[in-house]
Amino acid sequence: MQSEFLKINWLDLGKGVLVAVLTVVLQGVIDILQTGLLPTLQQIYAFLGPGLAAGLAYILKNLFTNSQNELGKAEAKII
Repeated sequence: MQSEFLKINWLDLGKGVLVAVLTVVLQGVIDILQTGLLPTLQQIYAFLGPGLAAGLAYILKNLFTNSQNELGKAEAKII
């Protein structure tokens, strides 16, 4: 179920967290494949910024999308 315009439901929030976690994990896998070594703690911290930004971007996109999946449009008024 889509959340309404300027509202976020728990599913949207969970998906945003999932996007953030997957971004960090995938960046770590890419780093491992490129270097052949496990990332250091400092590198993992560097991955957190883009991961959090991706998750926040997803949540903000859903905040400004109505229940009809229209970006930037308020809910249609039912007469």
